[in-house]
Amino acid sequence: MRHNRSMISPPRSSRLLMLSSSLVLSLSGAARAQEEVKVKTLAAPDYFSGAVADTGLPGDLWKETAPGIMRDVLPKLAGPKPLSPAFASLARRALSTGSNGPAGVGDDVEMGAARGLALIALGEAKGADAILDRATGGPGSSAMSMAQAEAALISGNDDKACQVEQALTVDRGAAYWLRLRAFCQLKAGQTDAAQLTFQLAQQQTKDADYARLMSAALAGTPPGAANLKNGVNYALSRRLSQDVQSAAALASASPALKPVAAAPMAQAADIGHDLTAAEASDLAFLRQAKTLPAFLEAARAAAPSIAALATAGGPLQDPVLLARAAVAAGDVASAQAIRGRLTQDVIPGATATDLAILDALIAAGSGKVDNQVLANLVSRGATGKPAQTAAVLLSSLGGTMDADTRTQFATFELGKPAASAARVQVLEDAAGAKRKGEAALLALSLALDAGANGPAPVDRARIAHALNRAGLSVDARVVVVEGLLGLAYAK
Repeated sequence: MRHNRSMISPPRSSRLLMLSSSLVLSLSGAARAQEEVKVKTLAAPDYFSGAVADTGLPGDLWKETAPGIMRDVLPKLAGPKPLSPAFASLARRALSTGSNGPAGVGDDVEMGAARGLALIALGEAKGADAILDRATGGPGSSAMSMAQAEAALISGNDDKACQVEQALTVDRGAAYWLRLRAFCQLKAGQTDAAQLTFQLAQQQTKDADYARLMSAALAGTPPGAANLKNGVNYALSRRLSQDVQSAAALASASPALKPVAAAPMAQAADIGHDLTAAEASDLAFLRQAKTLPAFLEAARAAAPSIAALATAGGPLQDPVLLARAAVAAGDVASAQAIRGRLTQDVIPGATATDLAILDALIAAGSGKVDNQVLANLVSRGATGKPAQTAAVLLSSLGGTMDADTRTQFATFELGKPAASAARVQVLEDAAGAKRKGEAALLALSLALDAGANGPAPVDRARIAHALNRAGLSVDARVVVVEGLLGLAYAK
């Protein structure tokens, strides 16, 4: 019996159509799979997307930031030029934010290294260690490997730092890597190799502190004081069981290691009931500060006892100084409590202008620019430069002046600005366009030019005004508070 082929299989044209459809589906699936593989293979890491902390800044911080501005400013944040505490805070906040970098910057391993090194220099080694742990490209980049090694050493993870050194494929003969390698060899019990590598390091670049510590570690001799100039010296100091929180260690500490060297701040419970002694001690400590950074450190150390004094009641020996210190330590509530107890008749060593500037300081610290406080400052400006400077700083955060106040304010002479007019103009443009990241970088660039004390008041006010307009109001307030506190140290 003959079977009808058409009943068994579809016509040739149908079979061809089915084969074509299967082929299309197969090719389509293969193409999709290939595309997925391609995307996964080619997708470059973004060295700025990892967050160190929740900074309150948006996840698109670097959106529309000019790549060239970031390339210019970012490496300088790990350089020798210091930032004042307020601008260092701005830099930490910006660089700790997780946000994709600008085009051509976010996937650049050297720029990722610059971010890590800047965070380390700003005292955020542990945060840098966390984000650099996931970074790629380290073995082929001396800068990235150095950032990873230093972050690990400062975080106390010596084994990790030694693994980074072993994996490095470039610049292995540089002095930093020879010093770290000698330490790692010593740690591994390879004393002869460590001695040889140590000699090579010293032949290339002499370092007295490293030589003292390494010689002591190799010979078992007394090492002297700890040294916290960098991560390698810190690791050696720890290995030698040195006191890394001694006065000598603190004096040697780089900004990267200041958090390690700083002794834990006393708690309020440790003060006991002898507030008179605590007040005397705090005042002596605060009055010894000859620079603004020293005053800020003293204020943070005195914060617990000042908080207790603010709520204890009774007269204070120097209430204006204690209130200023409270704001410096971030305790605006204690400053307000102290200020509330003051009257014009009982203020030891303080003038009406001192009180007006204190009111401005508290207003800036609280983020509320009181128009009456601003008007009072302006009126005091007729009698002296400090009130004029304070008024300009406070006004940069906002506030409204009436016609008479504006008229008087317009007569103030604050000296010529020192900041680059071009960069200030670009900063103001970034502020108007809400390019927060670019505004932060430009502000930091201007601060680097100014040095450890920060910009002069006239420049500081323009920077704070721009930061405030850009949406970086928290940072603008910190910049103004620092400027107001710095009036006591102005030459």
